Amino acid sequence: MTGEERNRLLVRIVNELDGLLNLESVLGRLLDTLRTAVGYDAAGIFVLGCDEAFPGWGTSWRTIAASARRGFDGPMPDVDRLLALGHGLVGHVLRTGEPAVAPDVRTDPRYVLGRPSTRSELAVPVCAGGRLIGAMNLESDEPGAYAEEDAEPLRLFADAAAIAVEKAVLYRLFVQRERLEEELRGEVELQAATGTVTWRDLPGWEAAGHSRPRYEIGGDYYDRIPLGDGRLGLVVADVSGKGSLAAMTVATFRAILRTQAEGGGEPVRTATAANRLLRDRVRPTEYVTAVWGVLDPARGLLSYTNCGHVPPLLVRADGSYTRLTTGGPPLGLLASARYLSGEVSIGPGDLLLLFTDGVVESEGPAEAEYGPERLAETARAGRGLPSAELVESIVRSVAEFRGDDEPADDFTLLVLKRTGEAAAPPDARATYRTSGQTPGPEAP
Repeated sequence: MTGEERNRLLVRIVNELDGLLNLESVLGRLLDTLRTAVGYDAAGIFVLGCDEAFPGWGTSWRTIAASARRGFDGPMPDVDRLLALGHGLVGHVLRTGEPAVAPDVRTDPRYVLGRPSTRSELAVPVCAGGRLIGAMNLESDEPGAYAEEDAEPLRLFADAAAIAVEKAVLYRLFVQRERLEEELRGEVELQAATGTVTWRDLPGWEAAGHSRPRYEIGGDYYDRIPLGDGRLGLVVADVSGKGSLAAMTVATFRAILRTQAEGGGEPVRTATAANRLLRDRVRPTEYVTAVWGVLDPARGLLSYTNCGHVPPLLVRADGSYTRLTTGGPPLGLLASARYLSGEVSIGPGDLLLLFTDGVVESEGPAEAEYGPERLAETARAGRGLPSAELVESIVRSVAEFRGDDEPADDFTLLVLKRTGEAAAPPDARATYRTSGQTPGPEAP
């Protein structure tokens, strides 16, 4: 293909796709244009959901984000699985970034049967700005229809097509981010407007929460999830990074957690599953610190796991306090991560404080931090207040300590207060247990 022919092809593709921003429509139109230029019995184009191709896409590189096919009848094999494993000529191209030619598919060990009448196949990478973003293949019912020298013209077409594909991908990403930021903005506004969370289904308990992002959209998150049998899931989390990327990770984690909670919410199982699923869905540099707790309000018991998060405080009615540290590493970092769970009793007059590092790491004079001891003291001083007023008291205390300085991080605080009697065994208040892969020891 001469330079002039290549330029004409580029202009043709641009004209054909002018105004198209839907990725699937772009891919389909590309294959239709290719048929008139080259001819084929079957063809496909596959776009990676790939952080390496499009930073911030937010999906695993092992997945196919979008595809289009022509000339295939009947059901297709599990494309995502086959391509993820590098099977087939297309999988070979996605794994190596190099063209692949099979003059006779029956003698090529890389070929995976998708169409019984196919006798020859040609596959080439689709690249944009030097990045591999997908692959394109042609199939013919005639043996020997494609040879090594046919790869270059198809690759030129793929390079020209990549411009339209990249535009559609980036538009999809833009729409996703806009939608997500709007959802997160609404959630932040709802939390800020609600302030006090009234739990009418939990007699003898009251709670209040406060969340304020450092920027317009932050990476902090708290939630309450009914689990059945009167139990309640509680979570406070902080994701790495800020802005829209952090917002996407928050949304991903929230969806994962709510799905896992449907299975009962047992802390170790939930944390282990969340860690595995996050590693498959977020960029390698992203992670989540979180505390996931399951409250049995009738017995006054909280089972929890701390996933690399700043430890919550259990402030007792007698003024003492305990830091809830049992757990494991942040979620999404280590494939081999193991988690433990702890169990504590919450008696009448006790306060449970769950928060992010923006609370205790707020800096005051001489770069001193507000710290857990000062937080516990503020909670002790305000234990007679309703939970909403106690939260406001803590917020004011942190702001006064910080002085005129703007907050350096997101600020999220959830206070749970036990006001009634527990239907727990007499010695439950003294119980503290840890569990994980094997039962842990009991300690006073």
